[in-house]
Order: sequence, then structure tokens, then C-alpha cells
Amino acid sequence: MHILLLIITLLLFCFMIFIYLNLFYSFYLKVPMLSSGSGAIENFLQNIDFGKAKNFYELGSGSGKMISKVASRYPDLKCIGVEYNIAAYCSAKFRNLFLKQKIDYKLGDFFKINISDADIIYVYLFPGLMVRLEAKFSQELRKGTIVISNSFPIKTRKPKMIIQEKAGALGTLYVYEY
Repeated sequence: MHILLLIITLLLFCFMIFIYLNLFYSFYLKVPMLSSGSGAIENFLQNIDFGKAKNFYELGSGSGKMISKVASRYPDLKCIGVEYNIAAYCSAKFRNLFLKQKIDYKLGDFFKINISDADIIYVYLFPGLMVRLEAKFSQELRKGTIVISNSFPIKTRKPKMIIQEKAGALGTLYVYEY
């Protein structure tokens, strides 16, 4: 009985730390965890050609929901998820313990990670970050790299394709080719 109480207490403590860290990253560091809706994920998987892709990056991979779907559908694809929010990163790593997928999760600032080997990049980030990312994309990405932005377009580029979400602007995918 004491062991069960200890386990429950430990789980509650871990949950409270997770909530605190998530709130800290969201409000203090301005790095909230956004989660792609299932409609956007399905639109992404149905409309993006992964045929010749070797390296897929999700910048701001959150809890790993999107990258996990990609990894399960394309098991030979190298999937790299980059996340700054430690609570979201831990959540993704924990998810992957059970799914056992080939996903390389990196904890850190995606502005400091070299993405020049990317074939396809997926992002769901606020407009302020998209402005900064466009400069990084222009410098690092090779010709033909596909960038998909969920909900927030890259203002300085014309999308190759726009995949509308039925529910409205959130979930609309903007597809760019560099």
C-alpha cells in the first residue's frame, strides 16, 4: 500500500513539473507548444510527396504527434524533431518509448541546428518566428527543399501550393520550394 501511494505521489509530482515547465516555456520564454490538428496532419500526409526524400525535419516538434505519423508511414525516412520546450521534448521522447520509431529528437534552438540536409521541413510556428526562419531557410536549404508551414505563411515567399483546411485558416498548409 505504501509503495502504491509513493508511486501515485511521484506521478503527481512529475505531472506538476511537466505543467510548470510547459507554462514557463509558454509565458516566460514565449515558446508555446502548438499541436497540429488531425485534419492538417492528414492533408499533409496526403498531399506531400515523400518519394525521394531522405531527411524530414519538424522544427518545433512539440509532443511528437506529427513527426510520429510521418515516421510510421515512412519507416525508411530519417525523421528529426527539434524542440526547445523541455516539457514538450520529454513528452515526445516518452511517446517514442512506446512507439519505438526511428525519430531523432533534438532538444535545442532550431536556429542553431544545421538543416542543410533537409529534404522536407514542417513547421507550425507563430509569424514572428516564421520571419526569422525564412532567413535561415534562404541561407541553409539547398535547391528543391520543401517547406510546409501550418497556418502561418512565410510573408516574403509565394507558396508553391496552398492546402486549405475545411475548418478555416488554422490548419491551412503553405507549401514552399526552395
